[in-house]
Amino acid sequence: MRFVILSAVTASLMLGTGALALADETTGLGSEMKSEMGSMANEAKGDMKAEHEQMRENLKAKKDQMKADMKTKREQTKAEMKARRDALKAEKQEMKKSAKAKKAKSQKNAKEPAESMMPSSH
Repeated sequence: MRFVILSAVTASLMLGTGALALADETTGLGSEMKSEMGSMANEAKGDMKAEHEQMRENLKAKKDQMKADMKTKREQTKAEMKARRDALKAEKQEMKKSAKAKKAKSQKNAKEPAESMMPSSH
């Protein structure tokens, strides 16, 4: 009877030790998987952060380029408007000179007939 009990206890210890070893191995595997998943998550997080930074830089570059383009366009429009204003001023001055010359000519022409109508005192 002792032999049977001793055999049973030995068998249960062997099975228990085997199960304990299997449980330890499973725990190790779970821990390894957990650390692997954590490193993959950190890597993915790093990639996403880098991608986000790249998108932010691209957006900033586009915004800066648009600002530069708008500034150039604004300066070009300003220069064109100044040229038009100057051209209109020159045209206005030319019209004033022309009107002044016509007025002087008409006054001169008006004096000549008036002088010819006056009796001369010879």
